[in-house]
This record gives sequence, structure tokens and C-alpha cells, in this order.
Amino acid sequence: MFTKMFAKVAAPIVCLALFSTSLAAQPPSSKADDSAQFNAYAHSYVSMVIADGLANVMAGDGETGEVALWISDYCHNGFKHCQVALNQDDDTQWAAAVDDLELARMWCNTLIVFAGDSYSYTTLREIRSLMWNLDIAIENAEDAIPRLTRPGTIPLPWDRP
Repeated sequence: MFTKMFAKVAAPIVCLALFSTSLAAQPPSSKADDSAQFNAYAHSYVSMVIADGLANVMAGDGETGEVALWISDYCHNGFKHCQVALNQDDDTQWAAAVDDLELARMWCNTLIVFAGDSYSYTTLREIRSLMWNLDIAIENAEDAIPRLTRPGTIPLPWDRP
């Protein structure tokens, strides 16, 4: 009981404290080239925190716990790619972030099936909240990929350096 309460209340607060101290002197909004980059960064972080909470609640519950841990790992990787893309201005990281966040989103569907009636409505609502945040993070990370490096795009004459 205490661990579940800690995971829901204290863990996000601790994550936010660590998150705010790890951003150096500049806020991410000043490092972002546009709102898509900042939104991808912010929503991938929120997804990571929610996924960590779900993994803590579901850990040790067989297949459901394993899937929750995979989602948490993919959200961590997606957020780290967004963070590197912003802090080091490395546009190649946005595509990697999209890949990891899409994998996390895909596994959320499996998690809902596995969780089924075993978990409370609140937990299922958290999974849906995670899916919503992942959708926004994925969409914005895709928009943050520079046009010339997007897979399947044909460079236009005015796009060439």
C-alpha cells in the first residue's frame, strides 16, 4: 500500500525536482527551435513519469508487469532522445525519439488487454492518459524532424542549401 502511494505521489515530485535541476541554466523552451520541439519534449517527459508510475504499480505481476516495464523503458529512451535533440541541437535524435515513443504507444494497447479487469478504473485511466500524451509527443516529434531528413520526402529546390 505504501509503495503504491509513494509511486503515485512522491515519485512524480522527485522526478520533477531532478528534471528541473538537470536542465542546466536554460529552460527547454528557450532551446527549442519551435513549439513542436518543446511539446515533444514536454509530453515525452510526462509520458515517462506516467509510465514509471504504472511500472511501479504493475511490477511483479507477470506479463502485465513485463509490458509495463517495456513501456517505461521505451518512454525513458524517447525522452532521452528528445532531451539530447534539444540540449545538443541534434536534429537526428527526433527520428529516434519517434521510434521509441511509437513502440511505447504500441505496447500500451497490449497493456490495456493484459490489465483488463485486474486493475482499477483509475489505473486504466492512467494508461489512457499515457496513450494520449504519447500521441501528442509522437506527433510533435515527427513535426520536429527537419524536412530534408524525413524518410520518404523529396527535397524541393528551395530546401537545398
